[in-house]
Amino acid sequence: MSEQNPNGLSKLGRLSVLLREDGVDPEAMDAQQLKKYLEDLKVDMSGPQKRFEAVLKKAKAQQRLEHAHARRLKAIELAKAAMASGVGTVGGALGAVRVRVSGMIERLGQSDPEQAQVYAREFEKATPEDLATLEQDLALLEMEAQEDETDNPRNAS
Repeated sequence: MSEQNPNGLSKLGRLSVLLREDGVDPEAMDAQQLKKYLEDLKVDMSGPQKRFEAVLKKAKAQQRLEHAHARRLKAIELAKAAMASGVGTVGGALGAVRVRVSGMIERLGQSDPEQAQVYAREFEKATPEDLATLEQDLALLEMEAQEDETDNPRNAS
């Protein structure tokens, strides 16, 4: 990838030598000055810029995947904890899940009333299996809302 010239320097090495020879401090220059300086020397930065953008895009995608994976693991742990807390009677466990899901829908209603109505309709006709799925979905929504609040504290209401 790094092209070598006969002196054994890469493009970045040659650029470093040019800057030192000209007595230029790139850290003291703003982006426009640095861009003009490189253009004057006929240094093509389009290739490195494209590579940087691709690396950045890939890193952001990887970070989103890692966050999604962490949210799924947390949701699974919450579901396991919910199932473990209902070890007593089946009716008692089902009632506990109904109470938790109802509370989650109420909390969702404070931030997104329309979405809460949709979940409330599903809650009314939910079978025990549907309740578990609703609880997982709502737990994920709560986790995402918490992450959004920590990422964007100014936008949190």
